Amino acid sequence: MAEQVLPTDVLIEVLIRLPVKTLLKCRSVSKSWCNLIRSRIFILSHTKRERKQRILLVNRYSTPEEGDDEVLSFANVSFPISDDSDTTLYCDMHILSHRLPQLSGEGEIVRIPIHGPCNGLVCIAFGETIYLCNPALREFKLLPPLRFPVGYSPLPSQIGFGFDQITGDYKVIQISDVPDFSEESKIRFDLYNSGSNSWKEMDARVPDISHFIGYELLYNGVMHWLAIMSPHNSACIICLDVTRESLGQYIELNGDLGRDESDPRLIEFDGRLAVVRYSPWTGTEIWVMKEYGAKESWTKQCVMGAYYTICPFQFLKNEEFMVDSEFGRCTLEESQLKGFQFYGDFHSSTTAVFYEESLISLNDIISE
Repeated sequence: MAEQVLPTDVLIEVLIRLPVKTLLKCRSVSKSWCNLIRSRIFILSHTKRERKQRILLVNRYSTPEEGDDEVLSFANVSFPISDDSDTTLYCDMHILSHRLPQLSGEGEIVRIPIHGPCNGLVCIAFGETIYLCNPALREFKLLPPLRFPVGYSPLPSQIGFGFDQITGDYKVIQISDVPDFSEESKIRFDLYNSGSNSWKEMDARVPDISHFIGYELLYNGVMHWLAIMSPHNSACIICLDVTRESLGQYIELNGDLGRDESDPRLIEFDGRLAVVRYSPWTGTEIWVMKEYGAKESWTKQCVMGAYYTICPFQFLKNEEFMVDSEFGRCTLEESQLKGFQFYGDFHSSTTAVFYEESLISLNDIISE
């Protein structure tokens, strides 16, 4: 009896609905299935397909025994968000581990942030070392080092990671504080392009910046950073268009929202650019920019009491969000903090971000 073969278009419609973990197993079914799943067209279609399942990607940094390398491990966390008082997170621990050069002193805790994600890819940076990673495919790629003139000792201060929808390239921005012999220092922007696998210095002029706060937020294809300006110690948002590779407008924060001591951070709230700030006197506040770029449109969305030392970093559904200091969830309406129970080893070096897995291989997007 002859083997029945599904028409290609029907097979694609079936496979494209499957999660990445299942598709990786399906590549072993036959050579034709493997070629189909590895094809650029299938990968792009699978990436663009709207999926409802988001996975909490957790990374943790392991302090080594004497003489050993340090290890950065990722874990996938899937969980139902219910109305129960407690929620248990089931962790697929150590889906990917990668050895790193020693980063910390003896007994020192190091938190390595996850930049992105973009189409299932994330960027990991510590000091002058930068990796791109696809946790689902267990792939790491070390980016080439930045080159500076002899005698310069740049101090990397910020990283941004984004996707150029026009060229299909992935781009990393490094902002460095570069001491200058003729001046105190200058802010330098360097851009990495996966298409050329190389860096270039950007022609970017910025106002007097004292320092940056927190991490970048990729919003509508534009990277955003919170920065404290000199000499008045006021805050603004620095914007960089990933596609145009140029700085955009500076978004001002109104009133006390931009004070450095308020510890503001950028988030996305209900599809809008927002700032969350914590103060021991006023508690945690979320301010939303109703009209993008308009200073007068900043609106205080909610306030939680000063007894909550929390900061939202990811919204779940409706008005629930993840918080990073207690690693739990909180409801805006009730201002009630609910903790998560983990199966797995978590400690103060743990950081997390929501992402959707993808089949995009770093070998296909980075030119050698």
